[in-house]
Amino acid sequence: MTQPNYRKQERYARAFERFDSAMAQGFFIEAAMICESVITDRLHSHVHWRIEVAGTMSRDVVKENKLRGRLDFKGHGNLGLLIRIIELDFDDLQNKNYSGLPTRLDDWRATRNRIAHGITHTSPALKTYADSFDTFIESAEQCARLGRPLLNCLSNWDRSMRRRHVSATKSAKRHVQ
Repeated sequence: MTQPNYRKQERYARAFERFDSAMAQGFFIEAAMICESVITDRLHSHVHWRIEVAGTMSRDVVKENKLRGRLDFKGHGNLGLLIRIIELDFDDLQNKNYSGLPTRLDDWRATRNRIAHGITHTSPALKTYADSFDTFIESAEQCARLGRPLLNCLSNWDRSMRRRHVSATKSAKRHVQ
């Protein structure tokens, strides 16, 4: 198993503190963006682990599957692309909590996009909003409230996948000896 990244753990703890504070104060757009940041980071970490540590995914996964986007481990991850990548061979580990996780993540991403870009956006031709401002804020609150449990589900799935890989690797080594 790899060594814990204590700086990342501290950053996550601070992010969750801000999430809780944003929710308590009604800053739902900020809370949703914090969820998006952590979800993207978890997916980015999982795909990196699959390629660089576990060796269960090709470095050319984007090109091989004709996905749009560029996978870069030095910059920020693209949430939509990362979801597409894990969707390719997603394993729910026969756990109903993980069933349909890529689809749930993508549905949440679409809502998050509407929240991130919709606070002032109008169609230039219409110059009107689809929703009242209060309805928009309610949507932002719902997005943030759904993001946190989805993030927890993703984290639990990732941990389970890594444990299964370590267990299978140890078992394979015992059989070889």
